[in-house]
Amino acid sequence: MSNTQLNMSQAAQAAGITRRTLYNHVKQGKVTTSRDKKNNPVIDVSELIRVYGNVSLPVKKIPTVTHRENTQVNFSSEQLQAMQKEIAELKLAVTNMLEDKTARESERKQYEEDRRKYQEELSTLNEKLERERKKGFWARLKG
Repeated sequence: MSNTQLNMSQAAQAAGITRRTLYNHVKQGKVTTSRDKKNNPVIDVSELIRVYGNVSLPVKKIPTVTHRENTQVNFSSEQLQAMQKEIAELKLAVTNMLEDKTARESERKQYEEDRRKYQEELSTLNEKLERERKKGFWARLKG
């Protein structure tokens, strides 16, 4: 069975329906099935999504400790050290990016604050200029 194909029980569980309902939908032609190597009916995940929308796929089991230990034995110490160094470099890069983002946000806030102040000052000056324009000739001359 392929990774994207589920047996009828798995498909029904993923779609959130009963097996009987799923069999009825197959019989009605709503859901298309295919056959695995043992000639059992299987349904592709994409078909479930097409018919039922979002589906809850079965969760894979976490490897056992024995498997993890076996995997670690298969790596040489140089490979492990290289991966540890790469992880440390990636952590440093992420930290630097976060610090840069924080600094940029701080600069942006300061820019917005300065811009707001300048807009207020410009509005005040425009109001004063408009009041001066509205004054008559003699009022401006007395000034």
